[in-house]
Amino acid sequence: MTTLQQAPHHSVLFNIAAYTLIGLTPEDKHKVYAEIESTMNGDGLYEGASRETILQAYYDLQMSDVYGLNWVDHISTILEDLNIIKPYIKPYIKR
Repeated sequence: MTTLQQAPHHSVLFNIAAYTLIGLTPEDKHKVYAEIESTMNGDGLYEGASRETILQAYYDLQMSDVYGLNWVDHISTILEDLNIIKPYIKPYIKR
């Protein structure tokens, strides 16, 4: 019997949101992920879990599907909480 592995769905979406859509530096991306990991490991439940499992659990914890949130929303909120969002705010251009 073959075991199917799940593709790293949330890891891919997290990276796309972080690097492509928001333009985070690797250092700030690490800070954001560390905050997610800290949140999920607060009670030790996810200690030793894979990055994908932690990201999926965080996504589910935030009730993302219910509220229509995505990784850009979550990363932006964490950047605000860490008080490092200012460099990533893009000016509004009127067309």
